[in-house]
Amino acid sequence: MNLSRLRRAGMVGGMTLALFLAQALLMQKTLLHLTTSLDAWALSALFALVYGAALSLFAALERPKRGALLFGGGFLALTMLARVAMLDFETADYVSFLSGWVQMFREGGFAALAQNVGDYNLLYQYVLLLVSKSSLYDLYLIKLFSVAADYALAVVMMRAARHVAGERAAMPALLLVSALPTVLLDGACWGQCDAVYVSLIVLSLLLLETGRPTRSAMALAVAFAFKLQTIFFFPVVLLGLIHGKYRPRHALAFFGAYLVTMLPALIAGRSFFDALSVYASQSMGQYYDRLTYNAPNLYLFFPMLEFASSQEYTWMRYIDGVNSKGVNAYLNADLLPALQSAALFACILLTLIVVIYWLMHAREITPEMTLEFALFFAIFLPFVMPKIHERYFYLADMLSVLYAMERSDRRFVPVLVVTASAMSYVPYLMRQRPIDERWLALMMLAALAVVSHDLLARMRQNRAALAKGGAAA
Repeated sequence: MNLSRLRRAGMVGGMTLALFLAQALLMQKTLLHLTTSLDAWALSALFALVYGAALSLFAALERPKRGALLFGGGFLALTMLARVAMLDFETADYVSFLSGWVQMFREGGFAALAQNVGDYNLLYQYVLLLVSKSSLYDLYLIKLFSVAADYALAVVMMRAARHVAGERAAMPALLLVSALPTVLLDGACWGQCDAVYVSLIVLSLLLLETGRPTRSAMALAVAFAFKLQTIFFFPVVLLGLIHGKYRPRHALAFFGAYLVTMLPALIAGRSFFDALSVYASQSMGQYYDRLTYNAPNLYLFFPMLEFASSQEYTWMRYIDGVNSKGVNAYLNADLLPALQSAALFACILLTLIVVIYWLMHAREITPEMTLEFALFFAIFLPFVMPKIHERYFYLADMLSVLYAMERSDRRFVPVLVVTASAMSYVPYLMRQRPIDERWLALMMLAALAVVSHDLLARMRQNRAALAKGGAAA
């Protein structure tokens, strides 16, 4: 049954109201940091607004029939209730860092933007500034922002899936992404913001593929203003330049949008150079104790093993060559910075070789191959880079889902990627390692091998077509 716009709006409003009431009751009974019933109603209203906005976009953009709208609304409501159930979970990131940064903004106000509060870029600092202005528990509001990004990502993925695989893929993409374990754990459980920059990257890719390069460049700039890991998508920008989808003038749109994100900090008194160099300070001054931070990548085969005797790392005692009673003599704290530097230089060299190879064969990489090209680098770069965290495969998670929707014979690829990603979260969130993590690295390597094979196979086909065309000419 087709629905009029008014009926769809009525159904969306009714489901949003029902979720609002259910959430308020659940929050009153379960959340530990709500001081009054009014706080529960206010917090429930905020989360219901996020749900209502996502459902409204689904209804307006896809115009589903009555049954599809009811099913989609019910499914999204369940995913929101699952997120609400995780709001009280506190990680070491919140206890050691985020809570302190919010307090700095609470004490310093807008003027605190003149200094670097934490190690996030400016846009996230603005979010923390807004959080500090509310009387609600700051962790709930931090997670509210992450949850809003989850559903924004789901909607963008819905539109991207429609573009790459047709109308029938749109609703499954929306529901699947809203319930993916990495999306649930990263946002509502961990309070991280990876959904923000990844949703903007997927939007940028969609805008590029639909002939709107200026908007694409601006979306990518905002993504980069949130997270440095946006660089995993930059090879696609190079490919877009080669294909003529991007022009040099679109660099002005990128830098213009990025500069706009700096304005509040500059107004607060921060120097232009300081605002521009956040990532330089972030990348050069952290993390010297391991080659990998739970990421399912190459360096799980060369881990920092000095905690082999602690309870949560007992599995390390069974790795060949590890002294189960002491620190591994070859991977000690004094040697790690040198190993990290060596690994970084090797990674840069390998990446240059790969990029040069693609450039030499640029004619064989057609615009129709952009998605698999993006997926290749979303897996390849965090797989070979040292000092990578588990969450840095988040972009690969999303692009692998789109790839599986575009190619039905590759539905196992997101199973490999997302499973490896989700299991790599467990050591940090649960302080347990239920599986030898090298298996996770092998799963990611298998996905990389499949995508590489697909790329090379299509390149060979294009090379043969080009040669045939040249012979005919």
